[in-house]
Amino acid sequence: MLNGTSEYESRVWVASRLAEFHSEQGQFAQALEALHAGVDAGEELPPALLVTRGVVFRRRGQIELALLDFEAALPGVRESGDSHLLTRALLHLSDSLRRAGRGPESVEVLREGLERLLQDKDKARFRPDLEELSELTHSAMLEPHVAPFMEAVIEKIAALTGSVPLDEERLIHAQVETLGRTRVVRDGQPVALTLHGSALMLVYLARHPGRTRQEIQLDLYPDKDPVAGSNYIRSVIRELREALGKGAVVHAGPHNMPRYSLGPGISLTIDVQEVEQALERADMARMLALYRGPFLKTVTDSEWADDLREQLQRAVTGAIRTQMRRAREAGDLKRALLLANQLLRVDPYDPEVLVERVEVARGVASPQEIARYVVEMQRMGT
Repeated sequence: MLNGTSEYESRVWVASRLAEFHSEQGQFAQALEALHAGVDAGEELPPALLVTRGVVFRRRGQIELALLDFEAALPGVRESGDSHLLTRALLHLSDSLRRAGRGPESVEVLREGLERLLQDKDKARFRPDLEELSELTHSAMLEPHVAPFMEAVIEKIAALTGSVPLDEERLIHAQVETLGRTRVVRDGQPVALTLHGSALMLVYLARHPGRTRQEIQLDLYPDKDPVAGSNYIRSVIRELREALGKGAVVHAGPHNMPRYSLGPGISLTIDVQEVEQALERADMARMLALYRGPFLKTVTDSEWADDLREQLQRAVTGAIRTQMRRAREAGDLKRALLLANQLLRVDPYDPEVLVERVEVARGVASPQEIARYVVEMQRMGT
């Protein structure tokens, strides 16, 4: 084993940077693959890569997994004496604790992280982390125990980088609803969006940051004329900037081929991502509350939207079907019937479930209910 050698350290460094790059692009599977390629088969990840994996999980919204990695990594990171890695781990751990609802612990961890950051000789290198953790930055300004440290950090980094202080970059929070209805709400007020592609663009860039106009057009509108598609994407980006602020969509790279991403000053709550997280946690109640209907059903000219619409419906109906079958096998027919009704709310044309609902209803429902279910089954030609 090469542990302790410069070759091993180089492998770990490359694996960490590559995983960071992939996760920033929303490519989480590739990020995890890159991390595990940095160590030998069967070997546990070293603390440095555990921290990176924690960051990847946090970005993906898998907060409990992120917490496990950060907490497992901290003893080894402290022992290594790598002050930059320790400070960064503390900042991301604090945000994960905050998002997990563990406020007091988050504040204590953040205080240590900020104290260490102020002692660091190269404070400016933490600016990208603080920009990414903008919600944590703003919430810290409301905590008496950490606000003075955060203020000092903000002022120092702004002075070193010659940039606008982080606290002057007002965080924009918007809620994006795309399931069953299309609505974007900012500060409690609906945002007027006239283009069908605007809400779609918010979801797309949240999942695939750093795309060029050409890549966006090929993903979203491959059948459009390239010039018309590119012009439409420009119009969508302009509308989002007008509605949510100029920093809502930012670009980087060469002038003739900029890459677009959501700005660091915007925080989105997207119902699609919340449904996916509920699916991962097997949180049936939250999934059903969030899934009000098909994804952007009025968008009919985008293959990407069509694919995501079908993917979400399959995932939701699959999760309900699994619970329904388990309830039926356990003899809990009332619950199985309720789940069958929920599944048919998502997919009213599922022939197997229409038949199965009648079978289950015959064991627990009233004659009137059974008759109604039979009529609905026959109406669908089952």
